[in-house]
Amino acid sequence: MAAATPDQIRAFFNLQIELWNAEKVDEFIGAFRAIAPNGFKVEDPVGSAPKDGWTALEELCRLYKGWRLELVDFLVNGNQAAAYVKNTGVFEGKPVTAFSIETYVFGDDGSLLARYYHPQQ
Repeated sequence: MAAATPDQIRAFFNLQIELWNAEKVDEFIGAFRAIAPNGFKVEDPVGSAPKDGWTALEELCRLYKGWRLELVDFLVNGNQAAAYVKNTGVFEGKPVTAFSIETYVFGDDGSLLARYYHPQQ
């Protein structure tokens, strides 16, 4: 199996933003499963222990439910991508805007490693 192509990565990223903001959680997770059928690993935030598996993605969906994402910038180089994302939501009852940098490595084995850099509250 080959890693996702740059065009597939761009389409995936635009789709995941759209599905996330529409709160279509099942479809959002399905988009990840489609592009990375052989597994998902996430480091959220970067520096924490990596979480492995689809349960980790489901946990992130519960944790950040209601937040909205806006793509500020996005770069793809081969099988890797980096995104600068504006995140808006509510934290401790107050509206919050925070920016994150997200990196993605799409493996030749059909896996995906996502790393999310964001401010800690």
